[in-house]
Amino acid sequence: MNSRKMISLKKLMALVSALVMAMTLFGCSSPVQPTEKPTEAPSYKVVDSGDLKVITTSKIDGLIQKSVFDEDLLNYIGGKVEGNYMISPLSFRYAAGLLLAGVSGETKTELMTALGIQNEEEWNTYCETFNGFVQWFEDALKADQDEYEEGIKQGWLNPDAQLPTRALRVANSVWTRSDIPALKESYKESIAKVYAAEYCSFTLDTAVKRINSWADEKTEHLIPELLPSDYNVSALAVVLMNALYFKDSWVNPFLEVFTKDDVFYCKNGSTTTKTFMTQSDEFHYYKDGTTELVTIPMASGVYMTFVIGDTANLSEKMAKAESRQGQVTIPKLDLETSLSGGELIDFLKERGATKLFTTQADFSNMIDYDLTVSDIIQKTRIKLDEEGVEAAAVTAIMNKETACPEPTEPFVFRADRSFHFYIHTTLNDAMTALLFAGEIVE
Repeated sequence: MNSRKMISLKKLMALVSALVMAMTLFGCSSPVQPTEKPTEAPSYKVVDSGDLKVITTSKIDGLIQKSVFDEDLLNYIGGKVEGNYMISPLSFRYAAGLLLAGVSGETKTELMTALGIQNEEEWNTYCETFNGFVQWFEDALKADQDEYEEGIKQGWLNPDAQLPTRALRVANSVWTRSDIPALKESYKESIAKVYAAEYCSFTLDTAVKRINSWADEKTEHLIPELLPSDYNVSALAVVLMNALYFKDSWVNPFLEVFTKDDVFYCKNGSTTTKTFMTQSDEFHYYKDGTTELVTIPMASGVYMTFVIGDTANLSEKMAKAESRQGQVTIPKLDLETSLSGGELIDFLKERGATKLFTTQADFSNMIDYDLTVSDIIQKTRIKLDEEGVEAAAVTAIMNKETACPEPTEPFVFRADRSFHFYIHTTLNDAMTALLFAGEIVE
């Protein structure tokens, strides 16, 4: 491991996501153990692609290529939100998985239609495969830390080099109000292998405080307040939560000496001033008559792609990107987004999931109690600077009781006008696990 890479780990990137739904129970118990031995997680192959590492798995590539859920979600939210925004499709997926396991009958059929799947196993396979990526991530970190310690011991590594401390963690929890029936054991068993949830409870007096405390802890304090202090909990019965935490740095940091303020051309035709970072290196780059994109690698096999122009057929365009020498200029970001106005509920309703939000909702796979989904909230934050990215997302689903050819010369990519960004786990073939995505328009 060279010293430049070690220096780039000084300030790390954090991507966090948490998802919540409404349920009930008291105190936190250990995750229920699977009743049978889990199937072996799919293996990940790391292949060289220029100076980048591309992580691929045929199991997830085939699945994602058949699914347009993430793309549909991004297009829908992009059409509803004004100004800059960010969303975490992956967090939404984990929470939806906890929900999907709990519903039955027509409610389940409608939800599967809205999610674009034929059966529950298909949805679980996506999350299970990402769990496999988490294990690969942890193994790779352990190998880097062992190499660091050996380098310090043998003296071939600079004593000032920083220990790699990146992180990627997934946590799930199911909460129930303390005065309603307990969750069914069959429900706990059905989510044990993929979601390994903690089981917690709340009272109406403690709901907001305890839910916020869990989100705060699991996101390393990036999302300290999932629910506002005055959130209406009068009918709250069940909460399903997912926390996704990621921390990493660019493979090569942007040098601060090249950072400067300049003009950003807003989508509405006005201008503003942003602080831009610039780096000249080898990146995966693509450009045609309507789209220009560049992908910047991070130390862990996660990537951030910036896209100017048309985002249609993005996976195909990413697959055509080639490793080339060029100059990239992107703005530093500090963006917070709250989707709390029913946008995610409307998204599911427009795709056919309507019973979930009525007194006809069937939660019989989860609990012997009448429930309906009353709210879905996601809160995100991203900070991007010379060393890396720090981002967080918290999503909550609340359930209440019922009442052209490439040039050969070096390219120049300058994000000084409206652009989309994506944080994902694959470079070529398909954009597999999509942790975060957003758009900067002003």
